Amino acid sequence: MPPTTPSTQRTLLRWAYGLVGSVVAVSAETAIFSVGAGRRLPDVAMLYLLGVVVMAMQFGYPASLFTAALSVAAFDLFFIQPYFSFDVEDKRYVLTFAIMFAVAFAFSNRTESIRRSEAASKRREMRTAKLYAMSRELAIAPTSDEIVRAAARHVKEAFGNDVAILLAADGGRLTAPPAASADFEIDVALEAAARALCAAPVGKGSLSSVQSVRETRLVLLRASTGVMGVLALRPVSVGRFVDPSQEELLATFANQIALAVERGRMAESAQTAQLEVQKERLRNALLSSVSHDLRTPLAVIKGAVTALIDGDAAAPASRRGEYLATISDEASRLDRLVRNLLDMTSLEAGALRVRNQEWQSLEEVVGVVLNRLEDHLGRRPVQVRIAPDAALAPFDATLIGQVLMNLVENALKYTPADTPIEITASTIERAVEVEVADSGPGVPVGHEEAIFEKFHRVSNTSVGMGIGLTICRGIVTAHGGRIWYERRERGSSFHFVLPREGDAPPMDALPELPSET
Repeated sequence: MPPTTPSTQRTLLRWAYGLVGSVVAVSAETAIFSVGAGRRLPDVAMLYLLGVVVMAMQFGYPASLFTAALSVAAFDLFFIQPYFSFDVEDKRYVLTFAIMFAVAFAFSNRTESIRRSEAASKRREMRTAKLYAMSRELAIAPTSDEIVRAAARHVKEAFGNDVAILLAADGGRLTAPPAASADFEIDVALEAAARALCAAPVGKGSLSSVQSVRETRLVLLRASTGVMGVLALRPVSVGRFVDPSQEELLATFANQIALAVERGRMAESAQTAQLEVQKERLRNALLSSVSHDLRTPLAVIKGAVTALIDGDAAAPASRRGEYLATISDEASRLDRLVRNLLDMTSLEAGALRVRNQEWQSLEEVVGVVLNRLEDHLGRRPVQVRIAPDAALAPFDATLIGQVLMNLVENALKYTPADTPIEITASTIERAVEVEVADSGPGVPVGHEEAIFEKFHRVSNTSVGMGIGLTICRGIVTAHGGRIWYERRERGSSFHFVLPREGDAPPMDALPELPSET
């Protein structure tokens, strides 16, 4: 004897309740009209019909038919002479009984049809809501793993079964990406059946996409680009599985999951391709910059060294000093370029850290930077204006010195040799604002933000590798501040802000600046 399913048990229990309810309802109706009912037979008949309708609405078709038959019998037994007998003196009441049963039967049919339509509408509404909830979550899931995790949860909630989702991989393999996507272990037999289902040719109907193995239902996940994987459902109790009426819903779920997995894989492939394009673009930009900016000082150094080696021993010492000074200057320039590249690498890797964010003298840091650039500044006027209340701020002196170095060098590259450079500092609310301004041509319109991107140049004739401002932004951001560009009436102005909380310590308590390297 096959086991009784929960659905069958619920149906039998509903029928039992309906039969008991029918007896109770007919008994109550009979008791109401037991006294003087002979004078109100139409009322008795209508009340019995009302009981039939109520039973049909509450307990379904079998209970309503039983109530109709029981109502006709009670009507004959208690309200038609001779009383308490099924004999009928007036044979016209036989037609009344037939009409009464026919009307009760019609009411039962109509009420049952309405009840079933309502139940079907509720089921459709519930299925639509479940499908919509899953589709909405799958649409915003960023990765295939998140898609599989969300799909497994929604399928389990909709069908009440344990769920496992296997995704198709290269070589015909099947994998379960996240642990949360499998409620049970996929053994060798199930995996072999799933692989066979994936490899089976596409046919008509559900038989080509559904297979049952040891009470586990395997549903193929197929999208436009091919097989995405297999959905496995296993009942949580004996005899419990997907209701036959839910086959269409299960197929819809499987289709939505397959499309979502396909979309996720396409998005991941597109992202990977975009990253590769960006890497290639950065690599080409880096090679282009290195080939120009690094080879130029190397060529100058090689030329000066060759002149020293091949030069006349009787050459004046001043000439040899010029060669050595050139070598020193170009070596320093080369060192700065390499440092920028290393800093850019640290910035990309997230390894840039503010290690010594202590109260420092901004004026001393500016002085160290200008001393390092003394040879490059030449006779160019530099105006430094630091407000007394902005002289101290908490920052890493080495890193902020590099920011000022890059900004001043940037002004030296793009401005005429006789134009001034202005360095000012002032206080704003809980911060110090530093400005480095020049009188050059300025940044073209539309490049105000792009100049802070790595390897960005405003024109093909621009000098430098285009990473100095990127490093500046990374350092200032690491300090909790921000940096931006402003256009002047003539020239450029770079501003950066350093947060400052609390009162500054006395000058004699400040740490010494790091030695120049």
